[in-house]
Amino acid sequence: MIDKSHIVFPLKRIAASIYDLFLLLGVWFAVGSIAVWINGGIIEIKWIGPILVFLSTWAFYGYFWSHGGKTLGMAVWKFEIYSLDNKKITFSQISIRYLFNILTFLLLGIPLVYMYISKKNLSISDRISRTSYKKI
Repeated sequence: MIDKSHIVFPLKRIAASIYDLFLLLGVWFAVGSIAVWINGGIIEIKWIGPILVFLSTWAFYGYFWSHGGKTLGMAVWKFEIYSLDNKKITFSQISIRYLFNILTFLLLGIPLVYMYISKKNLSISDRISRTSYKKI
């Protein structure tokens, strides 16, 4: 019998992501303000903004996933992330999961459909990063 305690279906994942998006907006404003302040109010390199957003978002998820296993949005919807090998989640797993979640976002969530055909109900990012969610 398959342990279904880890199954968190797409609607809850999306709801938690929307919740976290509002927190990330604050992080992005803070990082952007510091970057503008450091440069004296002028940013001449246009691609520095997207890089700062990418890195600050990775740092946000990396911190929360490695310290407690959940972001505030995940805590509200009562699930957390864990490593499938029952060890502490590593930064390489966090990085792989983050990159594949960006891909999932760009593909409008279509890779989440894989959960419905997978034997263990894992999404593509779950399987590749060897992590998953569990209900708390």
